[in-house]
Amino acid sequence: MLENSLFFVHGTLLLLFGVYLSVAFAGIRFSKKNMLHFLGLCALCGALQIVVYVFFAEVLVWKLYPLITHLPLILFLCIAYHKKIMTSLASVFTAYLCCQPAKWFGVLITSLTENTVAAQLARICALIVVAFITLKYLASYLSGLFNKDTRSVCIFGIIPTVYYIFDYTTVIYTNLWTNNNRIVAEFLPFFLSIIYMIFCFVYYKEYEQKADAERKEQIVRVIVAQQSKEVEAIKRSEHEVKLLRHDMRLFLSSLAVCIEDGDYNKAKEMIMSHTSHIDGTKVVHFCKNDTVNYVLSDFVAKCKLKYIDFTYTVEIDEIKTDELLFCSILSNALDNALNAQDDISTEKRSIKLLLKSSEDKLLLSVKNPVAVKPAFADGLPLSTKEGHGYGTQSIRYMTERLGGNCQFTIQGETFITRIII
Repeated sequence: MLENSLFFVHGTLLLLFGVYLSVAFAGIRFSKKNMLHFLGLCALCGALQIVVYVFFAEVLVWKLYPLITHLPLILFLCIAYHKKIMTSLASVFTAYLCCQPAKWFGVLITSLTENTVAAQLARICALIVVAFITLKYLASYLSGLFNKDTRSVCIFGIIPTVYYIFDYTTVIYTNLWTNNNRIVAEFLPFFLSIIYMIFCFVYYKEYEQKADAERKEQIVRVIVAQQSKEVEAIKRSEHEVKLLRHDMRLFLSSLAVCIEDGDYNKAKEMIMSHTSHIDGTKVVHFCKNDTVNYVLSDFVAKCKLKYIDFTYTVEIDEIKTDELLFCSILSNALDNALNAQDDISTEKRSIKLLLKSSEDKLLLSVKNPVAVKPAFADGLPLSTKEGHGYGTQSIRYMTERLGGNCQFTIQGETFITRIII
């Protein structure tokens, strides 16, 4: 009697477990209205299971479980909540996968005690614990994955799907698993190894795309910030030009008076002063490439704030490679040099930049003094500061992406970054 009662309790909890985990993985809220819908579905599936159990046999319940429970649940998610078929399948199959810890504990207790009542209790307790942990900590993350594009759902849902098919094929519908068939036993390790390699490849490609997007976003931010500064500079120049035009008549009159009086030194001072005002209205351009101008203009402003002597030679006409990647390399190299100046006394702070194009090649060289010579590993300097050291790694990665070479060296107390693309 107790064993039968526990069997029905376990079956009821298993049904509730599968339904509630499936809808949580599909990203459906647990509102009062939705909870009633879920309970109604559980009642329908439970009634079908009881009918099969009463009129046929327990074994048939498990064999028909995909038709009397999983299929209605998938249709429920697709029709009632308009979920994509791939999202519904992945959610249901993942919920089925989550049932396996309870199943394993039942098998473990059976092997240790050979007591079916203890095994049923172990399954029930395991189901409750797994449901609590999964719904509280994992469901929100999985629902985010399963509601992305179809490609992402396939990547993250393939293991639950294959396990679902494998379990029903080798355990429920046949006895292949219990017959010690080595082909069947080796299938899961084989499949997992293949999926692991595919996942690593896909994850790395996604990581590359994300890193590229972040670098492009960084360059766009620099461009937008510098464009804002350029607009402000142009506005200041226009204002000064208006003032100069307004004062031009007075200036010329005063200059004429100085010349008539023979006060040539005074006239010369006035001319020089006026020329300096005109020069101050110019917007600095380092080369013909706007993005490089934005990066360098921003860097010049940073150097002025830190009292760094910045000298440069820029001789490029056009950038034939990926402009955003190259400017990201340039920005990283300059920022590394800028950060290194924090440990240098003000009078010794200096950065030298050489940017030159020759025979379809771009040469970038940045030289700066360092307070402490860094150690090197695999050709890259090692930083002892927390959160630093990624700039040179990023430079190498992006340079290799563009088919170029980079080199980091120390000559005396000068750190040198050389890049050829």
